[in-house]
Amino acid sequence: MNNSNYLQIQVKRDPANAAQVFVLANGESTVLSDVTPTGRQLLNAVECHPTADFALLQLRPNRSLEEIAPEEVATLSANETSFYSIRTDRLFYFTLNETKYPWGQAVPESILRLLAGAPAHAQIWMERQHEPDIMIQLGNSINLSGEGVERFYTKLPTWKLDVQGVEISSPEPTITVRHALELAGINTELPWTFILKTAGHPKEQVELTTVIDLSIPGIERLRVMPKVINNGEGPCTRRQFALLEKDETFLDVGGYRWETAIDGDRRWLLLYDYQLPAGYQQARVTLAIEIPLLYPSAELDMFYCAPAVALPTGTPLPQTEAQQAIFAETFQRWSRHRENKVWSPADDSVITHLGLVEEALLREVAQ
Repeated sequence: MNNSNYLQIQVKRDPANAAQVFVLANGESTVLSDVTPTGRQLLNAVECHPTADFALLQLRPNRSLEEIAPEEVATLSANETSFYSIRTDRLFYFTLNETKYPWGQAVPESILRLLAGAPAHAQIWMERQHEPDIMIQLGNSINLSGEGVERFYTKLPTWKLDVQGVEISSPEPTITVRHALELAGINTELPWTFILKTAGHPKEQVELTTVIDLSIPGIERLRVMPKVINNGEGPCTRRQFALLEKDETFLDVGGYRWETAIDGDRRWLLLYDYQLPAGYQQARVTLAIEIPLLYPSAELDMFYCAPAVALPTGTPLPQTEAQQAIFAETFQRWSRHRENKVWSPADDSVITHLGLVEEALLREVAQ
């Protein structure tokens, strides 16, 4: 890819003298006493000599390019008109988003972006036959002298973010926490705490107004959890009852191995190989959550682990002494509750309860 040899020319009308215009190029201004200049006059005004060695292209308001011949009169706009002078013995052509344009031997990426009206985060691609298309890097130029007409197109990249296990997509490289939560279907009016996890960095508490830069390498997940959690006192094929549709989608998309099963008169959601945060003797457990018959009107409360979770030091974990038999297996009960028993059937679910589980587990190893 070669560097293009072109000069941008701006022609501005003189508000003080309707009989002349200013011709600007390379930071210098020339007065031209003709408001209907020919292509040759404009080239001479910016010292493009001999004029036969140059092509002059006019940028139209619709971002099309039109060649202005040496003796052709250029039509100027009311305020400012843009031209490009290109040192070349002939014009080459390319298409951009199915529109055909003339240029010199090599067209810069910046010109393609300008003609397409593409924002800074948009990508510009060159079509290839029988091989993958090529994304044009910033600052590069593309040689147009090969066989055939080069074809370019713009594409807006999509940035993704895991919001409490729900993958959302954004056409922009930045997104507010509020918008991300709305896309994930989480009620932003409830008293949540929001934690942003980025690889290689400590977890960061963010606010609804925080702007997340999705282009930063290592952005992993936005976690949602109740603001306050108090310690309380004291292979998967079974689908014996249904969860909410959004719960099941969340578990499937999140790659969980899960079952819903009924043991006696109690209903359980079982998550197998649930990964614990670093800091426990165990790496993975079976996690159980009791699902009341009237869920989601009835609250999800506490959670259960098998085998029992322990710290490497053997220090007892608060309010985990009770045991619960589930399908003849002994589970350790973690007595963790929302403050003031705040539960919203419209907004709370397995999804938000797993946020409570995750924060409760993290809290004990983050001391």
